[in-house]
Amino acid sequence: MRNFQNDQAAGLRRIMSSPKPRVVSILSAGLEATLPRMMTNLAASIQTQGSQVLIMHASAYSRESQYALNKAASLYDICQNNDSYQNKTALQSAVKVSPYGFSLAKLMQKNQPAHLTSAHVVQTNEQHANQLVKQLATQFDIVLVDASVNDAGKLALPILNESEIIIQLSRKPESIKQAYALIKLICNQLGRRSFGIIVDDANEEQAQVVFRNIAQVAKRYLQIELEFFGAIPTDEKLSLATKLGRTVIDAFPLAKASAAFTSIAKKLDVQLDHAAPFKQAYR
Repeated sequence: MRNFQNDQAAGLRRIMSSPKPRVVSILSAGLEATLPRMMTNLAASIQTQGSQVLIMHASAYSRESQYALNKAASLYDICQNNDSYQNKTALQSAVKVSPYGFSLAKLMQKNQPAHLTSAHVVQTNEQHANQLVKQLATQFDIVLVDASVNDAGKLALPILNESEIIIQLSRKPESIKQAYALIKLICNQLGRRSFGIIVDDANEEQAQVVFRNIAQVAKRYLQIELEFFGAIPTDEKLSLATKLGRTVIDAFPLAKASAAFTSIAKKLDVQLDHAAPFKQAYR
């Protein structure tokens, strides 16, 4: 057990010492409908702590409307226009500032991959889009990516496959199983790596039980480390804030959910916690 604890601490220090820019892809295990809400509140919490944040929608699930990005140009739009590729003005046109202070962008339009019939075009656009994301990442302290994996177990771009990955799951058995399946699928394609875990709809004690169970299985069968990033409790104030079109930290700063997002934001915020060792690992 001692070695596992040391492995967890070492893995955390490796993540937290990552140089800027930081790209963090967040995948959901059966909670796709709530992921935009979590991303929005997390980004607002990080922004409140003084870091510049970009949320990028790069998921196969159509969630543009939840980020108010329906009418926005995508990075793939820029890639397909040879005149605008590497044009800073064109790139900035794809970035929108949210009412909460952080920025937003999307990788592609709905159903856009269906129109990219040429394998060469697909590869070229992927390379260009990957470069655009790298350019954007240098302009922000952290890029949070609403991501998903394809059937091959990979994310949409090489930079995302190389980035930190956090998985959002709940206490429900099907969500835990899906989270483990995601971890296994990605490791089979990209090799052994560490993953972050956020447990939604759970208090700290409940989340710790979920984390310990999945961490034990991942360590035993995949020889990988999982990092506990935090729990998001069931809180009516979170739902109410969403209905009001606000973030919970803004509308209800003393709510349990606000405290949870603030805690997770501090662990993610490289500006504030750059050298601090992670305080919570598997025990």
